[in-house]
Parts: sequence; structure tokens; C-alpha cells
Amino acid sequence: MKYILNITLGMGMLWLSAGYAKAQQVELLKPKDLGRWNIPPGNYSGITPIGDGRYAVVSDKEAQDGFFVFRIRQDERTGQVTEVVNEGFRGTDSALKSGRDAEGVAFVPEDSLVWVSGEADQRIVAYRTDGAPAHRELAVPSFLGRSAITPNYGFEALGYDRASGLFWTVTENALKTDGRVAEPGAGHGVCLRLQSFGRDGLPRASYAYPLDMPESEAKGKQYAFGVVAIWPQEGGRLWVMEREFNVPKRRLKARTDMKIYEVVPGSGTALPENTLSERLSGYALKKELVAAFSTRMRLVRPKLANYEGLCEGSRLADGRRTWLLVSDSQGGYGNRLCHLRDWIRVCVSPKIK
Repeated sequence: MKYILNITLGMGMLWLSAGYAKAQQVELLKPKDLGRWNIPPGNYSGITPIGDGRYAVVSDKEAQDGFFVFRIRQDERTGQVTEVVNEGFRGTDSALKSGRDAEGVAFVPEDSLVWVSGEADQRIVAYRTDGAPAHRELAVPSFLGRSAITPNYGFEALGYDRASGLFWTVTENALKTDGRVAEPGAGHGVCLRLQSFGRDGLPRASYAYPLDMPESEAKGKQYAFGVVAIWPQEGGRLWVMEREFNVPKRRLKARTDMKIYEVVPGSGTALPENTLSERLSGYALKKELVAAFSTRMRLVRPKLANYEGLCEGSRLADGRRTWLLVSDSQGGYGNRLCHLRDWIRVCVSPKIK
């Protein structure tokens, strides 16, 4: 189906049409509680493979900067996760101190560097695989800098496309210069700035990404909405994960709504002049829905999941691909009877015909 989205872009108004797929393109497997493998409650906000079945996982409230390493096993026939082992936190006293709010993570195998985006400082910094700082960072332009963001709506997402040698990132919600953030009651949508960087650290093209309208009618005690993860695909395509997390006063009505879209940078609807075209590459991207699901808080077997991380998993025996989603329980937020848990969930591509 089609929809028309009214988007305020600073100096002008943009109307665009974005296409939704009629059906989900992937199979969503039953989520698994990380607690079953004695993974302690955490603030797991990003994940990326680093080789040999191991994944770098960032947590946004650690005492120092760095990352965890999880070893994850999947059933080679179904793709379901069968084991997760926490191999520990990798960081050093010489690393940047806490307060960066680590959210996104990407691995560059060519130089064995783990890159981590900080939502608080709007920096994207490199670490060696042992967690030591590599003293390298991407040259984030000033219009995406710390002073340009609405607090807690900076860089959540980070991905690296090995084929093109490009990093991709985007702020969770709108920049200050692009108008009020999209939220319940705002009455409008927004375009985010999907930004690429080369391996030399310098910024490349930037594209207008049309963020969905929130589905909630009102903000709860805790609320977050926007893009939380990016994962590059073949042919220059990107998967972009949007998340709406809302916890009202009556916590049993808390829910998350997750959507994964596929976009192709450089395609879509041409931007009119005098919007943001002086910084963007002239297109508002067309979005195709890959998967959508919701989770809710329940008194019995609560399954509310605040998914924030997305990356590619293992390839199955029949050639199908898998992707892993991890959730942020905010350290097991809640009480003894009803609290958030850390979940891992698998997406599986359709069977090859």
C-alpha cells in the first residue's frame, strides 16, 4: 500500500510516497532469553560479528568504554540460537572513560578494528579487538555534532559495508535544525540524515531518510522512538531498524513496535530545492518493509523487549542467511515479579528455490 507523509525539513515542506512490502520477507523465530545462558542483565545496544562465531556487543552504561565478546552458536538447519557464552568485557584503563553512551558497533576486518558510536558525544571511535583504543575516529561534520542533536537522540546506529568500504550511521530522531523530533502529539514526520563515511574517516554522501510516524497516542514515563540499527546488505542495500518503546504509568500496557526496512541509497523521490539539498544527495529514500513485530509487557511470562541491535548471523546449511537482534533490558528494569529481560531473536531469509 501507499501512504503520504508530511515532512518538515527546516526551510521547506516535502511530500513523498514510500512503498511498503505486502508481506514480511523474513521468518522471525521465537526469541530466547539470554538469562538461560547466565548472561547477566545488561544494557546491550549493538552487536556485530568479529569472526569465528564471536560478536562484539556494546552496552550503553558500562563503567568504561569497550565491548563484550559473545560466542553465539546457531542451529545450522533452523538458525535458532542454541548457546550464548559471554567471554568477557574488553577495555583498558587507557580507553575513553564512561559517559559516551555506546550504542552502535561495526567491525572492519581489513584492519581488525571495532568501531563504536557514542550517542552522548556524537563520536565514532575505533578500538582494537582487545578493547584498547586505536586512536582513530570518523570525522563527524558539525551539522551532526553533539550540539546539533536533541539529547538521547544521537547516533544509535552504525554499520560497515565491506564491499563499498563505507560506514553508515544516522541519528535516532531529528536534528534540532530539522524541526521538532517525531513523537506522539508532534503532528508531523521528519527526515533523518543517513550519513556515509569512507575508510579514511571522511564523510561521503548524505541522504534524507523518512522516519515513520509514531503509533502511540501519548508518551509514557519512558519513551523512545527512531532508528536504532543499520546493517548493510549486498548490492549497496541497507537494512534500517526503527523502534518505538513506550512505558506508560500502567506498566502492563508497555510495548515496543519494531520495523525493519530495506533502503537503497541514491534511489527514491527527488528533493525539492531549498530544503536540505545543500547537504543531502538529492533524494528521499524509498523504504520497503522487511519485517515488523510488537512486544508487550505481561504479568505472566513478560515478553516486552527493547530491541536495539541488529547484525548478520550464520549462514544455514541450505544457504539461507540469518540476522540476530538483541534487546536492551536497561539492567533488568522493573521489579522482581515484572521486569525487562535481555532477548536474542533470529530473522531467517526465505528458502532458496
